[in-house]
Amino acid sequence: MNLTQHAAERRLQIFDDLVAGLLPREGAFDEHVLKEGRAKGQPQMGATRFEPDAIICEFIYPDALSSSTLFTVTLIVPERIIFLPVPEWVVESIWQGEITGSFHFESEAAELVAKFQAEIPPEGNLKWFLPQPPKRRE
Repeated sequence: MNLTQHAAERRLQIFDDLVAGLLPREGAFDEHVLKEGRAKGQPQMGATRFEPDAIICEFIYPDALSSSTLFTVTLIVPERIIFLPVPEWVVESIWQGEITGSFHFESEAAELVAKFQAEIPPEGNLKWFLPQPPKRRE
């Protein structure tokens, strides 16, 4: 099972628990925030965020008369999560919605692949879990 399927399955199980009025079957959460949210009504699905060692599932308890309550459940994962950025050789060749590749001399291709592989170890990948500045095309 890939990460997307894994996260969706676990998030849906927790959502079902919340809708049924139960505590989440797994994960770390703040019971005080859950109590506050339940006082506002039924939950809605929120965003799913990733950290290198966790999946953060957000559930929203909306309230038209006051502010909504954001309830989060942090799930431990079976292995480290890695963000794979789009390699620069792909970005250079996007045209009319098609993503292909690009041509490079062998020495340049080896350099690009080495840069891409450097993104996998924890110290090279952690930066992708931090807020990213907006991309600027020149």
